[in-house]
Amino acid sequence: MKQYVAPFGDGTVVLRLVEERDLETILVWRNRDEARVWFKNSDRIAFEAHLAWYERYCQKEDDFFFLVEANGHPVGQCAIYDIGSGSAEVGRFLVAPEMAGQGYIGRSCAEIVRFGTGFLNLSYLFLEVMEQNAKAIRLYERHGFIEESRFGGLIRMGLDRGSII
Repeated sequence: MKQYVAPFGDGTVVLRLVEERDLETILVWRNRDEARVWFKNSDRIAFEAHLAWYERYCQKEDDFFFLVEANGHPVGQCAIYDIGSGSAEVGRFLVAPEMAGQGYIGRSCAEIVRFGTGFLNLSYLFLEVMEQNAKAIRLYERHGFIEESRFGGLIRMGLDRGSII
């Protein structure tokens, strides 16, 4: 069963674990043409498949998927997953279309790094981003991630606890 994580944030954004009631909202965000092209699986996802994924996610102890809120309203999502042996992957970053450009994903990135290195006591975080996603790459670099390798159109970026800004 998934460990409960109390909501946390920086005073502007609050990250809380995604709940079933959030699934329709985040699926609408995810299925937009402008958003899904940046995911490894860029297919449209049916709600039934999304719900089945969520049910499997709820059983995982190494995966925390957060809804990002500002002023009590959903503005995005992010996650930390494949947690183990002192490391984890961060990702699933997505902003609500009407909230784009307001800094919520940058704040979410900072909070997920703080959660991973502080609360989870991880020494290494990484992510994968598509080579063409220059905007996301710049954001990750601003938060201390550095390119480690490239393969199949993806860039792997890593962040060691010692290099956290």
